[in-house]
Amino acid sequence: MELIPKLFNLNNKNIIIAGGSGQIGFAFVEILLDAEAHIIIADIDTEMAQEKIKKSEIAQQSIDRLSIYKLDVSKSDEIQSFYQTIENDFGKIYGLINVFHFKGNTRKLDTGSNFFAAFDEYPEEAWNAVHDINLKGSFLMSQKALPLMKKNGEGVIVNISSTYGIVSANKNIYGNSGINSPVAYATSKAGLINLTRYMATHLADDNIRVNCLSPGGVYNNQSEEFINNYMEKTPLKRMAEPEDYQGAIIFLMSKASKYMTGANLVIDGGWTAW
Repeated sequence: MELIPKLFNLNNKNIIIAGGSGQIGFAFVEILLDAEAHIIIADIDTEMAQEKIKKSEIAQQSIDRLSIYKLDVSKSDEIQSFYQTIENDFGKIYGLINVFHFKGNTRKLDTGSNFFAAFDEYPEEAWNAVHDINLKGSFLMSQKALPLMKKNGEGVIVNISSTYGIVSANKNIYGNSGINSPVAYATSKAGLINLTRYMATHLADDNIRVNCLSPGGVYNNQSEEFINNYMEKTPLKRMAEPEDYQGAIIFLMSKASKYMTGANLVIDGGWTAW
């Protein structure tokens, strides 16, 4: 086998993508399917996953290596049940990507306009819900995956943080929209970075590597004002496309990064460089 295929091939490795229905999550699904992995999408919105699969040539061609399970990562009993099902269906797993995220919008919380509230008005219930999903959810998904990774003999976990886990949200880019990136999103994403370090140092003896990926902002029907403000503060002068993170996830999940653990890979167009 030539060197490049040997480094990046994930043939028949079982990889869970928790949050695989989302923008970045489904881009991960497609590239890891192309690397010949067996992908397990775990997401609260399985309908969205099904719709994206229908439109994806890669997913359609690899449908025999693609499974979908409904899961609310804020509920520990659902996570426990999910892993019991995965063990019954697959026996063991190689990889886990925690790409889900929640900012506190009204789909989950009855907080009204407080979703975008300033720090001094930010509701406690939003703080709790955001941390329950982003931080506690990642902790529990990782913890409960360990028996199946140990059975596999090795494992790779990747947590998805954010530039807002590294630096503060810049309130100036939101203009007069009334939108703000909330404090709980920042603190939960910052917590993921150090959760990654802790896990990496404590799980290395079990041959389990743990790294973090911190992406920048992705185009997602934002206002023209927001996009222009964001681009102005980004050295590469654009927001990201979901596909911009595919190379990184292949690197982190494969043998190409076999001597890398406890690291935070920042891919943000240079946003945090100045």
